[in-house]
Amino acid sequence: MSSWHSYPRIFTLGHRAIATLFEEPVVVEEKVDGSQFSFGVFDGELRIRSKGVVMPVDAPEKMFNKAAVAVKDLYAQGLLTDGWTYRGEYLQKPKHNALAYDRVPTNHIILFDVCTAEETYLSYDEKAAEAARLGLEVVPRLGVVQGDCLAELRTIIDNTVSVLGGQKIEGVVCKQAVVTRFGPDKKALIGKFVSEAFKEVHKASWGEANLTSGDVLVRLGETYRNASRWRKAIEHLRDAGRLTDSPKDIGLLMAEVPTDIRKECEDDIKDALFKWAWPHLARQATRGLPEFYKDELLKQQFQGD
Repeated sequence: MSSWHSYPRIFTLGHRAIATLFEEPVVVEEKVDGSQFSFGVFDGELRIRSKGVVMPVDAPEKMFNKAAVAVKDLYAQGLLTDGWTYRGEYLQKPKHNALAYDRVPTNHIILFDVCTAEETYLSYDEKAAEAARLGLEVVPRLGVVQGDCLAELRTIIDNTVSVLGGQKIEGVVCKQAVVTRFGPDKKALIGKFVSEAFKEVHKASWGEANLTSGDVLVRLGETYRNASRWRKAIEHLRDAGRLTDSPKDIGLLMAEVPTDIRKECEDDIKDALFKWAWPHLARQATRGLPEFYKDELLKQQFQGD
């Protein structure tokens, strides 16, 4: 099967989809604040794509022009292995999205994975060697962890400066050292853990008793209403070439944010609603039960007579 397919969804740590991820060794890599860019040669033909859009090599979305130039040069030199998909973060400039780095990576692309077949990946060392052969950088390996490693991950995030300089890392991506675990979509399990400063979800307190349904909806709305998630929607639409950098974009953004929240957080929202609703439902389901049972006992007594 071809390696040219969409990249696996990256779940936030704690999501049930990746509950078994840390049962085996996991490679921790820097999460770079760029735009996903994939490229490869298939049957001699160069292909490129952003996260969600396959682009013509000679007419890519304007933002990706520098990436297209770089990979066309690699293609012209015959350096790209036919049938492999190269995946990287693209930075047009040091402040491509939210973080202002000191520099861009070499040729504006920093590799984070190389697929040799469907859901088949080079190991980190193989990936690093391939990046060096192409004259590209590779995202840093920050450690290898397993089991209960939350404290270790937090230490890495809090104390690591980005390979691009100027900022602490945005977060980390956690990948299987050897890919053996897949989700329901048949794609490799991958997790992410983001710095507190960049989290898309601001946790609200659910501890107070007697919250009304209106309170719950307000709390949920506030949980997911934040600038980090709005920026993410802007990045998605810009990567897809759909933004005009004018107020006309607002309608697209208003649709993109809820779409992203549902895709990323539907299970969490269901859990939060159920946690709130279940005590109310349980009380409603048992209303009148004591009186009913007393009546049954009363009937039983007289029937016994």
